[in-house]
Amino acid sequence: MNEEPLSPDQKTAFLAGVELKRPGLSLLSAFLAGAVLMLTWWRVQDIGWRWSLSVITICLVYMVNIRLQQREIPKTSWVLMGLTILLGMITTLRSEDFTYLLSMPVTVVSLLLLTADFFNGQWLQFRLREYFKAAFQAIAAFFVGFPVIAAQTARSSAQDPEQRTSGKRMALGVFKGIVIAIPLLLIFIFLFAYADAVFESKIDSLFEWLKADFLSQLVGRIMLTLFFTWLLAAALWLLITQSKRKDLEPDQPLLKPFLGMTETTIVLVSLNLLFAFFLIIQFQYFFAGQANITTNGFTYAQYADRGFRELLLAASIAGVVFFALASFTRRESKTKRLLFTVLGGLLLLQVGVILVSAHQRIVMYIDAYGLTGTRLVSQIFVFFLAAILLSLVVMEVTNKLKHTALVLLAAAMLFSLTLALVNVDTVLARHNIERALEGEELDYSFLANLLSTDAEPYLFGVVQSGSLPPDYQENLEKLLTCRASAFEDDYPSGEVSWLDLNISAMRAKKLYAQNQDLLAQWSLEIIGTERYFRGITIEGQEIFCSPAN
Repeated sequence: MNEEPLSPDQKTAFLAGVELKRPGLSLLSAFLAGAVLMLTWWRVQDIGWRWSLSVITICLVYMVNIRLQQREIPKTSWVLMGLTILLGMITTLRSEDFTYLLSMPVTVVSLLLLTADFFNGQWLQFRLREYFKAAFQAIAAFFVGFPVIAAQTARSSAQDPEQRTSGKRMALGVFKGIVIAIPLLLIFIFLFAYADAVFESKIDSLFEWLKADFLSQLVGRIMLTLFFTWLLAAALWLLITQSKRKDLEPDQPLLKPFLGMTETTIVLVSLNLLFAFFLIIQFQYFFAGQANITTNGFTYAQYADRGFRELLLAASIAGVVFFALASFTRRESKTKRLLFTVLGGLLLLQVGVILVSAHQRIVMYIDAYGLTGTRLVSQIFVFFLAAILLSLVVMEVTNKLKHTALVLLAAAMLFSLTLALVNVDTVLARHNIERALEGEELDYSFLANLLSTDAEPYLFGVVQSGSLPPDYQENLEKLLTCRASAFEDDYPSGEVSWLDLNISAMRAKKLYAQNQDLLAQWSLEIIGTERYFRGITIEGQEIFCSPAN
């Protein structure tokens, strides 16, 4: 018996998974938001407010389409939206590189999770498989989202005579309104321009801008708008087609456990013995004091620098191995489950001691050479890695390893928010200046060129405090003059959009304006050989500030 072919409506519904109630308005919302994103990202000099505004724009589009689909949203989805916007605002608050680079991908993951689960609010129960599924669905949405919504829009208009008539009536009304408004606007513009020279100059500059800038770049702006519209349509397709998803699949493993307890025991015992041997070496040469280190030909700093990253990598791999063995090992009896828990817990306990060693190493290196962004972020990361490993032990004991994805997401979010709250560059400036006041050498080049505008409030505060010795007072005033020159080079007055300036940069700009008298005490000099820069000399060290004109 031959089956009847699918009708065009059925094919569209099959591709989309669900029929949109008002596809035309959904497509219009994507286009309008695409135009907003085009204006936001056109002529980018710095991220500034752009990332945060983009995240908020996307969330607003989602809220509009919630109303269009007439759906109720679970409280958990509103919580995730709030977290997503909060993560997106980090780039508006901070300028430090590590904070920037971490917050943006974490925001993307949170936004993807929100898109795939907004109508259902089940993201707290997602396992790793749901994260990968959402990623593959996002790839599919990129290719089919816009075409499907556009097809539904065209089909909806063709099927509904009343809507078609209403649309024609609205289009005709818009056309008549434009025809009537244009001559009236031209008449009043001419009269106002003739009556007021300032108004005339503003109108002239407006049309000059349209002629020289907007119209000449019209094709590029249209293409960028369509690109963002395409992306937003894909997001809406993923958002709406997931609205009828049922409860998550039963908590069964994707792959049937294929490892026996014998081979797993061999692996865990071997790793435990190796880790124990390593820790014995650590206790003998590290925890027992500096003398045992130098006796074997290492300086304190060399020993601290050697292997820190490798220890973190080893700890991370050990956590992955533990999770894999817990997922793929058959543990039919209570005795086998207890044996695995003991051996696995012992392994992660030793990993915890290794993390203590790694943390001590980085502390030693900071004591020897000072604090940098990489060292501070590594210090903080150790605690989050330890928390993840501890969570693995707890989840194994309580048989809740399905929450691993949630633990990783929470760790990533909290790590990103922690860096924003800590204000990395302020911590770096404070540590190195206080360390110098205790007699250590101060790296002025680091303070001048490697700190973002996040450090400006502290630097101005310490200079204006009157608590510095005269030589440091003078050097830091010169340093601020250098940083002011670099800031002006990065953000020339009158040439930078407000979108390029986040809160940190705006605060720095205000501080430079308020302290012109302090900065005017010192002038920059031309330094360099092959390429010339404006800079300063502090204690015989040439500090490059900005390129020479």
